[in-house]
Amino acid sequence: MNLTLIIKAGMHADARHRAALRFAEQAINDGYTLTGVFFYADAVSLASAAAADNPYSQSWCGLAEQHHFDLVVCHTAAERQGIEQFNSAFEPAGLTQLVSWMNTADKVVTLS
Repeated sequence: MNLTLIIKAGMHADARHRAALRFAEQAINDGYTLTGVFFYADAVSLASAAAADNPYSQSWCGLAEQHHFDLVVCHTAAERQGIEQFNSAFEPAGLTQLVSWMNTADKVVTLS
């Protein structure tokens, strides 16, 4: 089964990111395939080049690399927050990418 995650919590929402990472790991362990993780709203801060040392940014990057799924950051939301440089593990894209994933996903979960 395919799963798409939407992450909305900012980089300092520790409990929310720990829960989101645990959710993603458990979903993978339960046999789901992550089509991708879309970072939206305040979560775009995790994708900034300045956040490359953030432990949650690093954890998402490691999980994506290990399980071969994409990390996408909403470029419009990032622009609104003044983010112009992205961590190379994150692909800037628009809502079109999210809609494409949603069309192929069996489940879509928003974690905010």
